[in-house]
Amino acid sequence: MEKKLSTLALLAILLSGCGGPSPLNSLPVAGDKKTLEYVADEIIVKYKNEGFGLQAEKGAIQRFSLPNSTRIDTMSLDSQDDTNLIRVPQGMKSEQAIALYSQNKEVEFAQQNYRINVRGDFGVKSANDPLSAKQWYLPYIHVNEAWRSSTGSKVVVAVLDTGVDFAHPDLAGQVIQGPDYAENKDARDVFGHGTHVAGIIAAKSNNGVGVSGVAPDARILAIKVLGKDGGGSIFSIAKGIKYAADYGAKNNCHVVINLSLGGGASFDPINTVAGWYAARRGALLVAAAGNSNNAVGTPARIKYFMAVSATDHRDQKAGFSCYGSELSVAAPGVDIMSTTPTYKVPLNDYGYAQNYASLQGTSMATPMVSGIAALVWARHPDWKAEQVRSQLEKSSRDIGNSGRDQYFGFGRVDALSAVQ
Repeated sequence: MEKKLSTLALLAILLSGCGGPSPLNSLPVAGDKKTLEYVADEIIVKYKNEGFGLQAEKGAIQRFSLPNSTRIDTMSLDSQDDTNLIRVPQGMKSEQAIALYSQNKEVEFAQQNYRINVRGDFGVKSANDPLSAKQWYLPYIHVNEAWRSSTGSKVVVAVLDTGVDFAHPDLAGQVIQGPDYAENKDARDVFGHGTHVAGIIAAKSNNGVGVSGVAPDARILAIKVLGKDGGGSIFSIAKGIKYAADYGAKNNCHVVINLSLGGGASFDPINTVAGWYAARRGALLVAAAGNSNNAVGTPARIKYFMAVSATDHRDQKAGFSCYGSELSVAAPGVDIMSTTPTYKVPLNDYGYAQNYASLQGTSMATPMVSGIAALVWARHPDWKAEQVRSQLEKSSRDIGNSGRDQYFGFGRVDALSAVQ
């Protein structure tokens, strides 16, 4: 069940007990006044003190007369089980529950469980021409030349999306199957978007089949956070971010986290904390700016994420691409040929073919940046995530106003310049 909510300015709340400055302190709080979807009977509650989650939840129920509240899910971002997905009592509005939880001094924040989706990518279709002709973007950003120095080996790119077709001939053997936070099944693609994103990053090259990814020797970590309708909740996305960051730390490998998704909420506490957590764990976060030709959406606008806009064949801003001061870099996002599932998915209902198709959107520009990040990190395995980000930004081609601007950030990425 979903409702509509006019964005309200939320309280800026200090993060305590995290061994560092609050990730919420620097987040812009001016709402963009968009109409946002959220799950009507769910809220996200984050508690402050370690080990206090269940106790605080119980206390809140007793103090505020919420006897039928249910903890649906939990994760540990700042301390054990500190972040909870709560189903509010029947008959109570989520806004009321948020207000009641927010009165508890042990609660860091309470918020709506907003919905995020990828549907904006499918408004305009591109012709499904021969594959070699449709990968115009590889020579345009000098990927082929960059392969002389790096192909992304030993770098993992986590694709938080609708899943991935593990058996696709251009992706078989490239994909690590992660969790499914959307449907509690497996990470197999149920919509088609995630497989397209994965192919842009790491489709096999020189195999005589289909297309080549930007970083063909990188591995894809498939984490499903969006369902068969192309949408999912911000709680699921935050869980996916945490899983990807923990995977890199546990397996001692570099992880780029690709988020070709977004929503309009300008104040997003849960993904601010998740981004802060992932950055502390050493991951690099790359997110789509959005396709509504207005302000950069969430989570891309959060400072821990590289916000990516889209350009066309002429290095102009793609008409749909969102813009703003939060942009980090731009990348091609029009007529992008890549892999699609080998089986029937909802994407086919929009007129896109099985196996391969051309899509457009900042969702396509974002994995291009993630792929180049993998090339750079494989080239410089001793670098930290912030060094990789800096290299991507300073090596980009300045195609707008001199310096950083609101349409292209620091510029349009160039793979060859980035790996030098």
